[in-house]
Amino acid sequence: VNGENYVSKRCYTIGDNLPMSIIANRDQLVKEAITLGRAEFFLDNFNKECENDGVEISEFKVTDFILAREGTACVNDRFESSPASGVDSAHYLTLSDAEKDEITSDYSGTAVISLITWLLARERGDVELRKYSGTLDHPRYSDKQGTTINAFQHFTYIYSNETLVLADIQGKSNIFTPLYLHRCSGAGDHGEKGIQTFLDQHERNVHYFPLKPLREPEALDADEEDNGSNSE
Repeated sequence: VNGENYVSKRCYTIGDNLPMSIIANRDQLVKEAITLGRAEFFLDNFNKECENDGVEISEFKVTDFILAREGTACVNDRFESSPASGVDSAHYLTLSDAEKDEITSDYSGTAVISLITWLLARERGDVELRKYSGTLDHPRYSDKQGTTINAFQHFTYIYSNETLVLADIQGKSNIFTPLYLHRCSGAGDHGEKGIQTFLDQHERNVHYFPLKPLREPEALDADEEDNGSNSE
């Protein structure tokens, strides 16, 4: 694409090892693309926050990506799909309209079939992949890159009004590849369980750079305040 190599992705199975339908594949990849877009939004604001406070961090970027559909012309109920799509033309024509992604017609009257959705991401070559967190595993780091990731996760949670947590963070050359979000609504991923796991694995009152803690420190009780005020 524009002289750059991209790696294409489609989903064949997820979790239950059952084949994914054309519609389910589309919905999953759209969700991943939205997550990448959200990650880019949070990362831009995180970088601005750190820059405004004069905090030195490792630079990260979200991978360039394209959400695309594979289309082909259908003439006399015959068409050719790419081998990678996994779509058999004979089987496809037996599907109901609800099971197909989209069928439209061009101006010549030839049916144009949108077969399968692909998520394309920039190829990064033989650069070692570093995995910073898992789906339900959020290690704490002491090196600059890792600490930046910890702070970015922390920032995303706070900046989203405590409704989102980034998970499965990994990248090549400080470029984030597709990752996931746990949502407070529970829509997809691990929902509130995923968010709670993140909170359980981080110190509640820890400060990351100039950011406020995940939970504000509890106020001193009355006895402690009295003792403090009476001490010399």
